[in-house]
Amino acid sequence: MLRRITHAFATLSEYPVVMKLSVLFRAPSLALILLLSSLGIPASAFEPDEVEDGFRGTFVNCMAKGQADPVNGRDYAAEWLASDAGGEIYARYCLAIWTFQSGEPLIAAELLVYLADDQGVRDTPQSTRFLVLAGDIFDSIGAFPEAFRAFSRVLDQNRFDPEIWVSRALVRASMGDFEGTIADLDLALALAADNVEALVFRGSTFLAVDDLDKAADDALQALLLKPFNTSALWLRAQIAMAEGDADLAVKDLERIIERGDGGLREQAQEALAIIEAATQKSTLE
Repeated sequence: MLRRITHAFATLSEYPVVMKLSVLFRAPSLALILLLSSLGIPASAFEPDEVEDGFRGTFVNCMAKGQADPVNGRDYAAEWLASDAGGEIYARYCLAIWTFQSGEPLIAAELLVYLADDQGVRDTPQSTRFLVLAGDIFDSIGAFPEAFRAFSRVLDQNRFDPEIWVSRALVRASMGDFEGTIADLDLALALAADNVEALVFRGSTFLAVDDLDKAADDALQALLLKPFNTSALWLRAQIAMAEGDADLAVKDLERIIERGDGGLREQAQEALAIIEAATQKSTLE
């Protein structure tokens, strides 16, 4: 897919080498953004002081039980819900959280959507939080249409949160809707122009559809804001190779290796080794 490589690899006779570099660069072009958002214990939709006085102690106890043993927390919430003690909203929330932590994310996300539609919750800030949590969980398990619907409902309630536009853009990218991805990121960046992750994500999407000029603009803007952001450097290295500028690509890969960690650093090392081997072969020939 690096079909715009010019002089840097013009004399390469082994096409598989180019393809190997292409796969290494282009495959993570969108996936690297996903690494920025991992899903652990979902953020709390209820703070203790938001819980009615009569149920606060039970709620805190329910949440505490699951910290050490999610199954215990889930069972406690189920018993609470089945009782006549009241506080069903808080019991359902606790049940959803510990159902997720017990290894049943789909059921947990469905519980959260159901809870967001509860008569006592609908059109409140908690409803929005439940839908965001549900969207995150659906997204994490690959239930993309459900995630899209959850985030769309949040945006129907609040169109001025750039992070939700980014969340829905991630889902659209996962579904291959790059036009929709760019549209959502345009709106996110209109609300928060200094969001480096959104800039790199949009630039990666432009790269995926071979719009190198716009991809380069986003990479440059991201690096002006954060000169050593490794995701932005990786994006610019991809663009540089696609335009035949191996020297710039090497410099950016070296910066990633120097400052990065984890998978992106390893990918940069591998890409640099491929470029150096190809360049050496070209020189010898």
